[in-house]
Amino acid sequence: MKPDIINVDGCPLFLDQELSHFKAFLANRSYSSYIILGDENTIHYCYPLIRDLCPSDTHVLKFPAGESQKNITTCSNIWQQLLELKVDRKSLVILLGGGVVGDMGGFIASTYKRGLDFVHMPTTLMSMTDSSIGGKLGIDYDHVKNAVGLFRNSKAVFIHLPFLQTLSDEEMRSGYSEIVKHALIANSVLFKLLQAQTSSSRPLINTELLYQSILVKKTLVERDPFESSVRKALNFGHTIGHAIESYKLKHEQPITHGEAVAFGMIAETYLSYKTGLILKDHHEQIQHFLKSICDTSRIRDIDLDEVFNYLQHDKKNESGKILFSLLNGIGSFSINKDIPNGLIRESMGYLTNQ
Repeated sequence: MKPDIINVDGCPLFLDQELSHFKAFLANRSYSSYIILGDENTIHYCYPLIRDLCPSDTHVLKFPAGESQKNITTCSNIWQQLLELKVDRKSLVILLGGGVVGDMGGFIASTYKRGLDFVHMPTTLMSMTDSSIGGKLGIDYDHVKNAVGLFRNSKAVFIHLPFLQTLSDEEMRSGYSEIVKHALIANSVLFKLLQAQTSSSRPLINTELLYQSILVKKTLVERDPFESSVRKALNFGHTIGHAIESYKLKHEQPITHGEAVAFGMIAETYLSYKTGLILKDHHEQIQHFLKSICDTSRIRDIDLDEVFNYLQHDKKNESGKILFSLLNGIGSFSINKDIPNGLIRESMGYLTNQ
């Protein structure tokens, strides 16, 4: 039986099936006010599941759903509402939602009056396995993903699996991509478990898969809290993936973050093979699996020059170089790989021709 509490760099993460840990957290602390922050979907579908557990005077703040809302304008609107409610520094913000709510909500809480306590209640598979863990917060700026942000841990993360029942198949597949990423970079056994699953339009998620995925994130975060070394492995698939995501957002054809990461992993697995980091049979095995979890026809008509321009503005670049985290076999990684521009373009061409 897996433990229901995982400590990640000093932040407790609870696999809170009955919300008992959330109830205990509220009972054992005294805050001057409580704020639930979510998007219109999570407030509608998920807040009713926790409403009766929250103090009667809890304030509920919401904003429109979608990556396009993850910007300074939305932050300004929420800060204004916090001021109007006279929220002070002894308040608690409960972030109820997926990656956008967690990233932006944590940024809002961390900068309002120099920092409020906040907790994550991730409602998507993506946020349960990845974005709520490790203290990375931020917003998009000028169509560049997470261009403005900071590191700051929440007081706790409460993972309540019944929230997954509110998700569409598309959102489940989005989060599944991050589990696949964790397997490829650091857990070959998890990758075999994923390969053994029956193919389905809605990924089958159990506690074992979730637990193994979280352990990968936990290990890398604790070894490198501020992403200066091994934690960069978590960027596998994200360099090209973020560029595609930004491109599609700008052209008002948004795709989920997880789908973008899946596209990015296809291209960056190709880079891993072409640079001699993985063998041909591993490359073919990984590509076969990745192509089964996303629809590459959705990006066949993208402008690769424009996507490449986004790559040049990636926040992970150093000294004008586009750096990648790549695979070094299945379950292993290599970071800070400086790839020639021609090979990068070749990998994007490989992706769009699938």
